[in-house]
Amino acid sequence: MAPGGIDMGSRMGAPFVPTSARGVPVAELPAKTFSVEQADRLLPSIEAILREMDHRSLRLREVLELIVDAEEYWGDRITDPEVEGREKYGALLKERDDLQSSLHQDIERITALGAILKDYQQGLIDFYGHVEGALVFLCWQRGEPAVKFYHPLESGFAGRRPIAAVAQD
Repeated sequence: MAPGGIDMGSRMGAPFVPTSARGVPVAELPAKTFSVEQADRLLPSIEAILREMDHRSLRLREVLELIVDAEEYWGDRITDPEVEGREKYGALLKERDDLQSSLHQDIERITALGAILKDYQQGLIDFYGHVEGALVFLCWQRGEPAVKFYHPLESGFAGRRPIAAVAQD
């Protein structure tokens, strides 16, 4: 996890769905479910957000390296106002915070579209949908031309199955 709480590469599993003592899910249905066609129409917007995130995350890595370099060079003296370059260090800290905030906003933009960013590094996006009457995740990976896979809520990327092989509701 990068400093500041941005997890740029973890694979998040399916969301926790609380169950009763009998194992029956008690969570409400998602606010929005998608057909494959609806999810496909969002892909250009999601792809554009991911490209913006690419630029921000690259710059964030550069800034973090510069911060570490300054801290290693100056040690505890980095907080001394008399240290030459202290202003640049302060500017790097602000840029880091701004980049992290922008990345969080990018994730919120994806979420506002109704999609779920599962893994930024792999470009994994899920949409709630229905296949054969079951609530599932319609699954898309960056670079794929369209949403062509799904997986049960309780499984992840490894549980992907082709949509074409089943009837979609």
